[in-house]
Amino acid sequence: MFENNYPNSSFPADEPRTQTSGYHPRDEVDNDYSRPSDSDSDLRFPKRPRLTKPSIRKKPKMRIPKKENGVGSSTNGVSTTSNGSSQIITNGQVSALTSPQNPRREELVRLMVQAMQDMGYSKSATQLEKESGFLLESSAVAKFRDGVLKGEWDLVESLFPTLELDQNQDIVIVRFLIRQQKYLELLERREIKLALYTLRSELTPLAFNTERLHLLSSFIMYSNAEDLRRRAEWDGAKGTSRQKLLLEIQKYISPSIMVPEHRLESLLEQATTLQRISCLYHNSDKYISLYSDHVCDRSQFPSKTTHIFERHKDEVWYVAFSNNGKFLASASKDKTAIIWSLETLDYVHELKAHTDCVSFLSWSPDDTKILTCGQDNEIKLWSVESGECLTTLKKHLYPVTACAWLPDGLRFISGSQDKDTHLWTLDGTILYTWTGARIMDLAINKEGTRMVAICHDEKLHIYNIETRKEEAIMDENAKLTSICLSSDCKYALVNLSTREIHLWDIEERRIVRKYYGQKQEKFVIRSCFGGIDQGFIVSGSEGLYKSSMILC
Repeated sequence: MFENNYPNSSFPADEPRTQTSGYHPRDEVDNDYSRPSDSDSDLRFPKRPRLTKPSIRKKPKMRIPKKENGVGSSTNGVSTTSNGSSQIITNGQVSALTSPQNPRREELVRLMVQAMQDMGYSKSATQLEKESGFLLESSAVAKFRDGVLKGEWDLVESLFPTLELDQNQDIVIVRFLIRQQKYLELLERREIKLALYTLRSELTPLAFNTERLHLLSSFIMYSNAEDLRRRAEWDGAKGTSRQKLLLEIQKYISPSIMVPEHRLESLLEQATTLQRISCLYHNSDKYISLYSDHVCDRSQFPSKTTHIFERHKDEVWYVAFSNNGKFLASASKDKTAIIWSLETLDYVHELKAHTDCVSFLSWSPDDTKILTCGQDNEIKLWSVESGECLTTLKKHLYPVTACAWLPDGLRFISGSQDKDTHLWTLDGTILYTWTGARIMDLAINKEGTRMVAICHDEKLHIYNIETRKEEAIMDENAKLTSICLSSDCKYALVNLSTREIHLWDIEERRIVRKYYGQKQEKFVIRSCFGGIDQGFIVSGSEGLYKSSMILC
């Protein structure tokens, strides 16, 4: 949207939408727009999956059973046979689920029974089991589940043969988990002799996890149940420990024997997630219905100009929305910054005090103040309400390229080409100075504990604001023009002068995605995350000269 004829300046430009970012679940994008990074060449990024109608196997023509004693009918596409079975007819074809040999039939019925029980429809679940002949779980498995929840440990172990456990390893792990729970419950009831017997005669002979055994033996020293629960990080027999134990045991039992909890709900969630991932233009938080395939239309993207702000007399180099979304501020080569109202679409204050181009600005967390900086080596603090310049800071010796507030609204950081990065208070006191890097841009995480900056020497710097130490330096392969942090502060979006955008994983300190397509040669281009869940990246590109701003 905004363009710049000053090669060392900071400003956003026209912002066409690019494909989705690499860190987002919707990360399979067209290779023309995105390629795996050189540092991660073994990664594979397949084409975005597309939802298509499932192919239905051709079935022989359905035979309508003859009426027997007046029985035999077809209603609403369901044909009921004389033995009570049914065939589902959709668009003239028979559903594959009608075949008794289809394994999906039993699986679906069992999942439906479990879902009905979860929703409180126990009588309906029992009737479905009776009518279909498929039980959610065998009586032995039901006894096992009940035994774990009731603490009947001898019964639980006697039912192991019904669980089809791996005799070499899994059965040892499951025995250990059960006997550990038994041991802790005995200690909780202060039955020390029985607890010692369990430890020595039941747990130790398993020869499993010696380190854990040593820790369990130390729990005998605690004089009361409260200390035991705190030290063991365990909430006791009356808490959720038995439910957690059952969930842990289920990891070693075939899901066909004991169906995982809330399985149908989990599958439905996976289905809607897949549809959301597969939707190229997904940019909504609306509920995704199960009744139809989910598709977002491209037209929902902001692509039409709704207003043009015209007051600057030269290029606009930087813009930023206020945190409450009611205002917009712009910095310009014409030596001014302007605060605009998004309600009236008119300017509120024109900030005139800089003696050279204004290249950057930043709103305070409460939107009552705004910082501006630029080519005159100065930082100015303004009142948003009055438009008055409150303070001018003149410690930098070269142009100030970026500034950012800490969450408390009482401190901020400025970066400059003079190799000094200052931590300030509102009264102009410098609390600390990082030296050595000619800063081109910087960003601070939401907690105010970490700063990520890019410098003239093609490097990313990570600083710990609390300890004042530099945590890491990451090398790039071209001049860097801007940086933007994701909302969770795990990823950094970096623009390069080589027409590339790199997505960095800040924690792992590696490039996870590279984007190509925008034009960038001699001007500063800025990119940012976009979309309701930051599933997109918005990038500027060089074009024609403009000194106005376009709101889309």
